[in-house]
Amino acid sequence: MKKRMLGSILGLLFISFILGSTTVFAEETNSEDEIQPEVTIYDNEGNLVEPIVQPPISLLGAGLPTKVKYLNNSQSYQSSEFSASGRRYSGYSFTTNNASGKFKLTFKKGGFGVNIHTWVGYPGDVFESYNLPLSGSPYTLITDHYFYFVVDNPNAGQTYKVTAIK
Repeated sequence: MKKRMLGSILGLLFISFILGSTTVFAEETNSEDEIQPEVTIYDNEGNLVEPIVQPPISLLGAGLPTKVKYLNNSQSYQSSEFSASGRRYSGYSFTTNNASGKFKLTFKKGGFGVNIHTWVGYPGDVFESYNLPLSGSPYTLITDHYFYFVVDNPNAGQTYKVTAIK
């Protein structure tokens, strides 16, 4: 019985040592320069755009996009003109299979909000939201996640264009 207890204690100490060593190694090899944010957005002057809303994010209105548009190798998508009043969402969530995960976002007649989410079929799992006014267009967005556009009371003829960047 004492041998079994001693074996268990030594086993736990060994596991603690291994885990402690792994943690120390991980801390030593990760520098702040190597840690990349999940989403980076730059305006037309190269200024970093900060998220405006952290979870929980309120998703009002109907019509959240449930379809995904994959843009690769410089492909682009031009939206139809927005109209009506109230909250409006883009018809798609966007992403890419490219390693860069870079997009150019161009707006006409008004700015948009951009919601970043993680699940392909459910745009309600937003983890960051950005306000992108027309004055900063075109924007460069870098992410491996899905994103879609939102606008409250759009201007007649307001549009967005998303282009994948190699």
